[in-house]
Amino acid sequence: MRHEEIEVKFLIEDLPAMRQRLVALGALLSTPRTYEENLLFDTPDAQFRRQGRLLRLRRDRRNRITYKEPPTQHDVDFKIMQEYEVEVSDFDQAHAILTKLGFALALRFEKYRETFTYQEAEIVLDEVPFGTFMEIEGPQEDIRTIVTALGLAFDTRLVSSY
Repeated sequence: MRHEEIEVKFLIEDLPAMRQRLVALGALLSTPRTYEENLLFDTPDAQFRRQGRLLRLRRDRRNRITYKEPPTQHDVDFKIMQEYEVEVSDFDQAHAILTKLGFALALRFEKYRETFTYQEAEIVLDEVPFGTFMEIEGPQEDIRTIVTALGLAFDTRLVSSY
């Protein structure tokens, strides 16, 4: 599956308060707090990182391989990536295949993620060792509407990856 991923991210100081604001807004919990293991792969010479591409193997309630690449047009307001994703049945075998194909494990990180939906957007609350974040993914106008409704300043958004 391929689609254009459009998102922004915010550093969140008070995760329980943001969760309450989401519920008050009418966002629906679609996936409760779930542990994730993420393995990022690259070429041995780190070509993907230099080119802004990402190859990830993720294990949560499912196992997925995701490939992301930047679009041909750059946007300064949103992080936009072309995303290709496939579910795999066996995490360890997928890891072995990626390694056998010559990809090197570049980064491993764990997090807890809680997922909500509102309008046409997906809103996630992430807990990573270096902070708590909210990511809003969806159509640009929905993202702007949600940011305003949650009382956040759009200019404090992050458009970088973890």
